[in-house]
Amino acid sequence: MDDNEKLRRFILSEVCPEAGLNDLSDDEPLISSGLVDSLGILKILSFLDDEFNINIASDEIKHDNFSTVGTICTLIEKNRNAG
Repeated sequence: MDDNEKLRRFILSEVCPEAGLNDLSDDEPLISSGLVDSLGILKILSFLDDEFNINIASDEIKHDNFSTVGTICTLIEKNRNAG
């Protein structure tokens, strides 16, 4: 399972299970659609630390980096390459 799929499954099952969605595209708006709120961002940050062993710097915790699955995966890759 690739990073995008792991992230999608986590978001669907742990961050917004009440949405009743079966899948998310890489460009599905997460924050602006209301699927992910500030608590959801914290859950995603914890997941990124646990699953990928990366810590996101506080200056990277902004709307643009968490707006879609694709932008979060870009953040994962950026932090992997930095480490």
